[in-house]
Amino acid sequence: MADSTDGHLRAVADDERAQEPEIPKTVAEAARVGTRRELLAAMRDRVAVEITNDDCAARDLAALTRRLQEIVREIEAIDARTDDKARVAELESALREACPDHPLLAAAVDDTFDASAV
Repeated sequence: MADSTDGHLRAVADDERAQEPEIPKTVAEAARVGTRRELLAAMRDRVAVEITNDDCAARDLAALTRRLQEIVREIEAIDARTDDKARVAELESALREACPDHPLLAAAVDDTFDASAV
């Protein structure tokens, strides 16, 4: 069995191959050619290594721990936005299938905010 995109297990087709695990980028690589999430992930990993290092100075531990928590929150926010976009696309696809002429699909609904209307 293999992972699917929604985190649940599923049967694997005969012609499917396991995906190669993605090798994490270093901070320098991620800063140069990576996405914001890849950079944050590299920073998270680097800070985590420093925190667990026995030679980490006590004066640095609190600041590094705080920064690690901030980075994790930023990654979670990026992942949540990505999940939301995927869910909206999934719902839009289901609506298109169920009711292809629905006004939401025809862009007939103007849901932009007009402050002068208030």
